[in-house]
Amino acid sequence: MTAIRPLHFGKLLPPPFAGVEAHIDQLLRALQPEVQGTLLACSADGDPAIRQRELPYRAVVKRFHGRIASAPVAPGMVLEVQRELSSGRSNLLHLHAPNPMGDVSGLLFGTKAPLVLSWHSDIVKQRALLRLYGPIQRRVIDRADAIIVFTPAHYEHSQQLKRPGVEHKLRVVPMGFDFSRLAADHADAAMTAQLARFADGRPMLLTVGRHVYYKGYEFLLSAFAKLRQDAVLVMVGTGPMGQMLRSQAESLGVHHRVWFTGEVTESELVSAYRSCDVFTLPSVEPSEAFGMASAEAMACGKPTVVCELGNGVNYLNQKGRTSLTVAPRDVRALAEALQTLIEDATLRKSMGEEANRWVRSTFSADAMRAAHIDLYRRLLG
Repeated sequence: MTAIRPLHFGKLLPPPFAGVEAHIDQLLRALQPEVQGTLLACSADGDPAIRQRELPYRAVVKRFHGRIASAPVAPGMVLEVQRELSSGRSNLLHLHAPNPMGDVSGLLFGTKAPLVLSWHSDIVKQRALLRLYGPIQRRVIDRADAIIVFTPAHYEHSQQLKRPGVEHKLRVVPMGFDFSRLAADHADAAMTAQLARFADGRPMLLTVGRHVYYKGYEFLLSAFAKLRQDAVLVMVGTGPMGQMLRSQAESLGVHHRVWFTGEVTESELVSAYRSCDVFTLPSVEPSEAFGMASAEAMACGKPTVVCELGNGVNYLNQKGRTSLTVAPRDVRALAEALQTLIEDATLRKSMGEEANRWVRSTFSADAMRAAHIDLYRRLLG
């Protein structure tokens, strides 16, 4: 049987373990030991050699030259695809869209091996870029041997994926999680204690994600300021809007009840999930196509509050079952949803228990692993 050696064209070398980077990391971990995959990525900071040694799979890191419309620029990654496939070190190319450099690699060298495309989301904000990049994107969709979507909604609500002949290449493979990493005994004791001191007996809201435009954090802070109860808000993550959000919290007079933690370790993140009462993902644009952090919080038994985006976010966060859902940018509705869960302990408990059952039964690492290996074998067969 042909050995399976996929090359995953990523963006940044983890950590941070968020978004596309987190999914590729969890997938490569789950595929072992049967499949020895390789991550191709670039490094923006830190010592990549040290971080490579800490990963349980092979990683090839290229120099980072900046960004264009939020996409990392590292031309060396494109040439590395040719080297990997020509040498036989990798025998399958797995792209994660949207990623212009990955797509260029697929068009230049995709004929050397089967090509798999995981569709994370449409391009939403960079409309000017899409006019230039669109033809490349469409050619890669046509070239791909298989296209993975994480939920049926990823395809149903996509404006860019619908192309002639695509449906027969589609595979719905739920994003999978190693839930054992979220066990209570993996929490950081010092972080748990720090969170308890900060909350001081008050209800705790949590959100996790990069501080970028589509996350809707400015609306979350405005909603938080309207709560009738003395709750606290923990915001894990960093990003270009970080300082603006801190200034907003101060101007709203809630800065003493908001903790901007910055980046945290995996064990510290488990502490945050386990310590909070309610998790919220207030994203306002379909650039947020799933919400991995909300899935992890749900696996820790937490109810969620999200916006209605009509995509994988709302497939994951089931309205009225595991989550309360509001219209994007509706500050008053967001505040009322948060207030409802803060005040109603019975609803909070029942939704949290259902959230835990739902994600663990639907989004397991084992199911993700089996589906990928089956697809890889078919393409290499």
